[in-house]
Amino acid sequence: MFKKLFSRFTSDDAAAPEVTEGHEQITGQTDEAGSLDNTDMPTAPPVTEEAPATESPAAETSDESLTYIESSGPPADQPPVDKEDLKNRVTDMMRTIFDPEIPVNIYDIGLIYKIEPDDDGIVDLTMTLTTPNCPAAGILPGEVENKAKSVDGVREVRFELTFDPPWNPDMMSEGAKLELGMM
Repeated sequence: MFKKLFSRFTSDDAAAPEVTEGHEQITGQTDEAGSLDNTDMPTAPPVTEEAPATESPAAETSDESLTYIESSGPPADQPPVDKEDLKNRVTDMMRTIFDPEIPVNIYDIGLIYKIEPDDDGIVDLTMTLTTPNCPAAGILPGEVENKAKSVDGVREVRFELTFDPPWNPDMMSEGAKLELGMM
């Protein structure tokens, strides 16, 4: 069929030889608008009825995973997460992220308001920025979320960026204030 259609663009002769495909014949005759006549289009083979499908082992597996998705908590074969240890590891990871304008990590600056893991490795993380117009607003929240997700034991991060309460220098740790000469 494509040879027939393509030949119309490469040949001056509009009546190219007939092309057969399978047992059907495509004549290539066109109506006045230049499209193929519907009667010349090949038809699909008839549909035969099949026996009803039986349940496969894959269907059973999906039912099992649905059971887990619908339930809350870690899978039965996975022990609960040590929340304090996970919180410490996420906190340590936050200390590796620096505000581009201030040479102190974002945790000690006071930009991280909450790191709260639950028993199944989901961490609620709330942060702020120094101002709503902070130049790092386009990169810092994404970096915080991605680095928190990279911590071993974190299955998911529920991230929230807030400006309530607004950040102020009193939220900095003593170490950050010393480093910046504010004490």
